[in-house]
Amino acid sequence: MKTTIKLLFLSTFFALNACSKNESTPDPTSAIVDKWWCDSNNVLASQYFKSDGTFEQGSKTGGTNNDKGKWSLSSDKKKIIITNVVGKTQTLTNWEYELISSSSNNLEMNFASFGIKMSMIVCP
Repeated sequence: MKTTIKLLFLSTFFALNACSKNESTPDPTSAIVDKWWCDSNNVLASQYFKSDGTFEQGSKTGGTNNDKGKWSLSSDKKKIIITNVVGKTQTLTNWEYELISSSSNNLEMNFASFGIKMSMIVCP
């Protein structure tokens, strides 16, 4: 009986301890790269995060009015960092998007500098 109680106690202890560990944030890169993301409300510019680290914002058909730059993921995988942006309409050259959630079809971000929640879907 004592052995059973000890085993039950140890099993419970290890199970609870395993559940309390912080799991690392999954890397959203594979879900978001190499596709155009359109604003589900059709208000914000479309976004493109290319797997080679380049970024484009504007029309998915491209063009001279699109903003172009570089993107990277923060070390904690919770922010997309946009840098070196050049373009005709862009006034900011560096900014961050806070990642809320990401999947192969949906991308939720917060553009904290402007208080804008971005609900993006893969462009048709």
